[in-house]
Amino acid sequence: MRISFKSLNDEFIYYSSQLFVFFIVTILMTSGSFTMGITTSAIVLFFMLIQTLLLAGYGHIAILRFLFSFVTPVGYTILWAATSSMDFFETTNVLLWGAAAYIAVFQTLSVLVKRPSVKQLAETFLSIGSAAIFFFFYYYLDKRITLTTSFARGQISAEEFEEAIKIQHFFSGIEKFIASSQHLFALLGVLSFDFMLLRARIRTISLRNRLDRLLEEHQKQPDQNDVFKQYPHVKRDAPMRQLVSVISSDIVGFTELYEQIGPKKATAFLNKYYSLWTHAAGVQGGRILSITGDAVIIIFGLADERLNADRALAAAYTFLDDLEELRDDLHVNGSQSELKISLGVHSGMVVAAQLGPPDEYQYSVFGDTVAIAARLDSLCRELHQDILVSHSTFRRLSLEGQATLDRVGEILLHQSTRPMPVYSRKP
Repeated sequence: MRISFKSLNDEFIYYSSQLFVFFIVTILMTSGSFTMGITTSAIVLFFMLIQTLLLAGYGHIAILRFLFSFVTPVGYTILWAATSSMDFFETTNVLLWGAAAYIAVFQTLSVLVKRPSVKQLAETFLSIGSAAIFFFFYYYLDKRITLTTSFARGQISAEEFEEAIKIQHFFSGIEKFIASSQHLFALLGVLSFDFMLLRARIRTISLRNRLDRLLEEHQKQPDQNDVFKQYPHVKRDAPMRQLVSVISSDIVGFTELYEQIGPKKATAFLNKYYSLWTHAAGVQGGRILSITGDAVIIIFGLADERLNADRALAAAYTFLDDLEELRDDLHVNGSQSELKISLGVHSGMVVAAQLGPPDEYQYSVFGDTVAIAARLDSLCRELHQDILVSHSTFRRLSLEGQATLDRVGEILLHQSTRPMPVYSRKP
């Protein structure tokens, strides 16, 4: 089982693992014995890590997400039964199982349903519930510490202590607890944090829905790449020399990705990848020139040579910024690999003409400009960059466009006698 860092991060930040960390702190501070607290916390932490790994690897499958959400509660219950007289309704155990059940239901619902509105509703309930659970753990920790202090001072007996921490007395004193300004401040802090996480999750769901809509729209427009409909001024018979900007893009390690998710899911993923490029390029007046597997060539300037470098860079940034929806879609389809895209951007002269075998002419371009863009694309791996922009494109950019780039090195291009600088997007 290969698990990406992003999957682990999502499980910890957005879902249940963060609550289990607070649960571990509660155990550590209320065990009575430091040695026992450390031992119990370490064992629970082990179960939590196992659960997080399983959810990161298989959480996209609804039934497995539901079942794996209970790994930590099961582990803690077994540990509790093995080390003491078992009371399933002991408050700590009830809180843990209640939190796990609530989160499991809404996480599973979010995975199971397809409608974005239902997913967003599930995430909203998940966020609100997570804040409440977090606060209950905080309240219980404070209550246990207060009772332990009272017992140590002889203010209450052992029997009174045991009775006070039972689940039926859980809410006694909660009004006084909330009335405290510092506790109310903590509650507001938790709500603010969960609201930010909720915004991020809803944005991801919205982006994924937009990607699906883009795919549907482009499937309904089979003639969208007909250059003579897009650019009426282009002559069908006469070759034309034009200054253009070209983007070459492909998916790093696509073969491995394809082997992980299979041909059906890989085909659907590639179609969404093309749709995202079609949208990003189309907004800036660009056109997909060719598609070969995961490699895409996009050209800017056939209709208007002006500002084609700025428009190409803007399209590249739009695509990179929208990659999150593709990453989430890939994770849902069962891939454990991180999605990495490489882009090369170059500007120069090309010859545009109808090319191809007899009776199969297509309007296309040829020239070194396309080859250099592809070369920059492949160099992204060596220079550890997502995007590389040639100096030819850089000097044609507006000052605003140039300000978004940093010089990252020099390369020797085809038929060039001296190294030329290349640029990448500023962090």
